[in-house]
Order: sequence, then structure tokens, then C-alpha cells
Amino acid sequence: MKKYKMIFSDIDGTLLDSTHQVRENTKKKIKEIEKKGIPFILVSARMPEGIYTIQKAADLESPIVAYSGGLVLDTDRKIIKSNGMSQKKADEITGYIKEKWNNMCISIYSGSLWISFNRSDCWIRQEEEITTLKCIEDNFIEILEKDAEVHKIMCMGEPEKIAEIENILKVKYPELSVYRSKDTYLEIMDGKALKSNAVKVLCEIKNISIEETISFGDNFNDIDMLTATGMGVAMGNAPDEVKKYADKITLDNDSEGLLHMLEKLGM
Repeated sequence: MKKYKMIFSDIDGTLLDSTHQVRENTKKKIKEIEKKGIPFILVSARMPEGIYTIQKAADLESPIVAYSGGLVLDTDRKIIKSNGMSQKKADEITGYIKEKWNNMCISIYSGSLWISFNRSDCWIRQEEEITTLKCIEDNFIEILEKDAEVHKIMCMGEPEKIAEIENILKVKYPELSVYRSKDTYLEIMDGKALKSNAVKVLCEIKNISIEETISFGDNFNDIDMLTATGMGVAMGNAPDEVKKYADKITLDNDSEGLLHMLEKLGM
């Protein structure tokens, strides 16, 4: 059986169950794998702090990939690679969304900052509960340093409206990366902010062939990662469209599908 030297895993809907927890048996297995010298890399559309809480809970020490590849950080939390958009571009996009879709919940992410125009929005409150992080209510142009990049714009809303915004923005801004991380969340990032690009960066740093890596994911923004790695594994709870791009399909996240596949592969 082929030996894999690095594992890349999405977080929400993949590593975490539906209560947003890492199950104990899964936690034990991925820690065992890291102790054997196989990095277990958390890859997510989340901001860094939202990933570090999960990494700490799982007692992991590998680099992380935030903003779906927009920010790659080493074990000392230093930036390896950053792909963000200008504040001017972010201001243009958010202005367009607010004008065309009134009352859409919009968040701006830059490095360790999460900013919203309306923190009292129910979607913001829900995201704060899920991530245990706090949002800042302000105009991002006013509080970001002049040369700071915007790593992500996130829209949260009803599935039909999110799908509509996605389809329109993909045509209007082909230079951007626009994906749903779930039916109600739309992630808008620089075109170079792809999970697959982050995988390639870390493979080069670790001197590991991309064919010797595995990735796990459950949604549309995982597709490029699933197709880039040596083996791409889709969760049982993934949409059928996502499963089409995977080499293997495992159990769902509430059935510890990630653990099931690792054990099946003899890891």
C-alpha cells in the first residue's frame, strides 16, 4: 500500500462533526500520525484564529492554511505565503453587493481581523458562536493599515440568494476565487487564494511530492485541493457534485469518515 507523507484536511464538515467538535478517536489517530512525522495540515476558509482553536483542541503542531489558501502560516505562526486583494478592490465588491442585494450580511477578513458593517446581524452572531471568535463592527477602510491586504469577503444568507451572488460575481470578477463553503456561506478571495496552491507551497517547503499527499474535504471550495493531491477523499456528507472530483468517498463527518479512511489506508 502506498505510503503518504502529508495530510491536508478541511475543518468544517470534514474534521469537525455537526456539533463543531473533533471526536476523541479521530483526535487520537491524527495525533499518532503527526508523532510519526506525517504533518496533518488544517486547511480552511476560516481566519487563522479560528483554525488555531481547532489545532489546539486536537493537540496538533503543523503549519496551517487559512482563507482557503489566502494565508499559509508556519508552526511559529509566521507568514509563509499571503494572497490577498487590495482594499480598493474589496471596497468595490462590497459596495456592489450592498447595492444589488440589500441587507446581505457581509464580513471582511484581513490577517487576524474579522470586521463587519453590522455585528448585531443574526448571521454574525451565529458565526461568533461557531468559531468562538469576536467580530469588530466598523468600516474596514477606516481601521485597516494602509497597505494591509483583504484576505476574504464573506457573504452569509439564504441558499438561493448566495447561489445567485456566486453566479453573478464569477462572471463580473473572473479574476477572483468565488466559492460556497456551504449553502449559506459565500467566500470571495483573490484568484490565487486556492487550497491547491497552498498544498503546492507546503509540498515544496517540506520537499514532499504532491503525489505522496492525501486531502479530505466536503464542499465546493475543496474541489481544487481534492484533485491536486495524490489522493482526494470526499466526505459522505459532501454534495454529489463535489464527490465526482474525489478519488475515494468515505463516511460522513458525524460517522468519523476521516478516521475511517485513515484506518482503511493503514495509517
